Amino acid sequence: MTDQYPRIAVIHHLQQPFLGNAAAPLGPVEEHFRGELPELEGLDAIVAFGGEQDAWDPALADEVALIAEAVERQIPFLGVCLGAQLLARATGGENLRLPKRFLSWEPLTVLDPTDPVLGAIPAGAHALHWNQDGFEPPAHAVEVYARPAGGRAEGFRVGPCAWGVQFHPEVDQAAVDGWYAGWPESAAAAGTTEEAARVADALHLPSQAALSQAIFGAFARVANQLAVSR
Repeated sequence: MTDQYPRIAVIHHLQQPFLGNAAAPLGPVEEHFRGELPELEGLDAIVAFGGEQDAWDPALADEVALIAEAVERQIPFLGVCLGAQLLARATGGENLRLPKRFLSWEPLTVLDPTDPVLGAIPAGAHALHWNQDGFEPPAHAVEVYARPAGGRAEGFRVGPCAWGVQFHPEVDQAAVDGWYAGWPESAAAAGTTEEAARVADALHLPSQAALSQAIFGAFARVANQLAVSR
């Protein structure tokens, strides 16, 4: 760790990787792209973002093993979308294919306000779900957010310092525009239209910087506190 920032490794899975609204609250990070994995020695924390892959893809087995070791060694971990699905897989949970693609802004209802990372979110917060797969956390996990309609797990903590969220607090306008361009069939597959989805985007995207500050900022503080105590 430096005098000011913890050493955080970010694992990207997307062909068009981005940090979006997570960049400012995380501070300087070491970025690893599509198959590149960090060494755990000397790391203060790991963030794994979403991607097109399925969590059960054999190509991700090494990352699953890395996450399991990080959890065992109590290196703070935060998984977003695919990253959360990999965390569930690494700690004894299940991965599943949703009945149909889920593209929706959903309200976040906190079940555990004492959680140091996911517990404090802005009032009335909504988050974007752009998912084809979901997960069931392991039995020993703590679910921090209530599940939306359909019963999908939303956000959980496993062990003292590993978290996963199914939604995308990091998204900004540029990222969403890229997703519509890259996956033009997604809205129809989710039972909506791009026009309708963009109406909801316009309503909720302006609040995502605050949501990212709450989640990623809290995670960076936890990473820093644990690094200092080592």
